[in-house]
Amino acid sequence: MPSPSIVRDIRTVVQKQLVPRVPKRWSKQFSFGVKAFSLRVFASAGSNARKVVSNPNTASTKTDRLLGNLRLACQLGTIFDTLGLVHPESFVNVDHSDMNGLMALVGAVQTRKGRALPCMVETTYSDRLPSHEDATPRKKALRRDRAAERAQIALTAHTMKSLKALAKRLGFWPRLVFDRGFCSKEIIRLLCQRKATFYVRMKAGKLVELAGTVAVTKALRGHDNTIQLYGYTLRVVRSRKPKGGEPWYILTNDMTSTVKRVLRVYRHRFEIEETFKDMKHIFELRRTRLNKPTSLKVILWLVSIGIALLYPVTKDSIVTQRQANPKKRRSWIRAAYEQLERAQTKALWGVVTDVL
Repeated sequence: MPSPSIVRDIRTVVQKQLVPRVPKRWSKQFSFGVKAFSLRVFASAGSNARKVVSNPNTASTKTDRLLGNLRLACQLGTIFDTLGLVHPESFVNVDHSDMNGLMALVGAVQTRKGRALPCMVETTYSDRLPSHEDATPRKKALRRDRAAERAQIALTAHTMKSLKALAKRLGFWPRLVFDRGFCSKEIIRLLCQRKATFYVRMKAGKLVELAGTVAVTKALRGHDNTIQLYGYTLRVVRSRKPKGGEPWYILTNDMTSTVKRVLRVYRHRFEIEETFKDMKHIFELRRTRLNKPTSLKVILWLVSIGIALLYPVTKDSIVTQRQANPKKRRSWIRAAYEQLERAQTKALWGVVTDVL
């Protein structure tokens, strides 16, 4: 019995678009990784491997080689690019996510459908590792490794290096959208020097120069101000003040878009946070207990490739459920994954029925 359409379409994309871009010496590792981690719920590195390789020893060896392959990890972004999902006009949300002792820096393309598509994955050690004596041996070891890594490169420098690597890989700078944790002098200057369009949320107490005088951001009048910051002429767009909160102050070098458009771009920044939730809860990445950033990078890239494979083959058939109860509304990632599960179950039971 032939496979249902979604299974066939995903298999075709993998075989005809992705595998040909993988260096031959890593093609078997990549194929194994896609089968074990891309569109499977994560239980553990070993368990996922044994689901696709029957011999436990062979599965363990394949997993160790895959998760320790830094050169392949760095190649997975180029493999992802063959899907053609990132363009110069794309808005890419950038944010950090803690992964049980490790930390991921992820860039994800806005879809305007509630979830973003991860297109950049870099990893390092988490800044949330405990320092008390009762910390587990694993957390203590991760803390020592983090100290050694930070002695070589600071977190801001790691972010800048990652952004430059993304632009080099793509051949252009997409439009970048950040949370306020990225509003540092070094990052803003880099983006201005490279003429990369950016949108980053500022703190209300940030000092800026307006008409030759220094003022805090929250003291700016109106919803649109041209200011001087770090030696560059930039723009601050302020949203309306919500009930029980503070308005957004969006720093940008986009000097032509309307206030409404800038705020709409930033509103879709939250798609990346929802994607993190889906990755941790649908694909169960909250269970990871990895000790090396390279291992996390490989798994996150494989899951990201899986999400990207789901998007093109299902985006036209998934109901967005705009009128549904918000508590029952599904993300497109969950809806697409459930559609894939139904197709695989249908194919399996079709084979069983034929046998019976």
